[in-house]
Amino acid sequence: MVTRKELLALDFYKSRPFKGSDTGIRYMIGKESITDEEGNSNNVLMAYIWPEPFCFEATDKALIQSKSFPFSEEGLCGAIDYINENHDIIANLIKA
Repeated sequence: MVTRKELLALDFYKSRPFKGSDTGIRYMIGKESITDEEGNSNNVLMAYIWPEPFCFEATDKALIQSKSFPFSEEGLCGAIDYINENHDIIANLIKA
């Protein structure tokens, strides 16, 4: 289970993503800029989760799930919840 205490301060994510692992899964949280339908650019936190053993770049993209969250402390907590809620589903993808 990933906890807030294990992750870095929100300011860290402004310059680079954070990667970690937890019993059968790997995850990455980072800042990304998305453009809405009106052409406005917004910063969000993207949470990616995929099964072990490979790194993000070497994993089949079909096995990676993601979700965006507001770039805020609440968004970071939402990303943690997302990772924990999907842990078992992702960890079992390779076993299936």
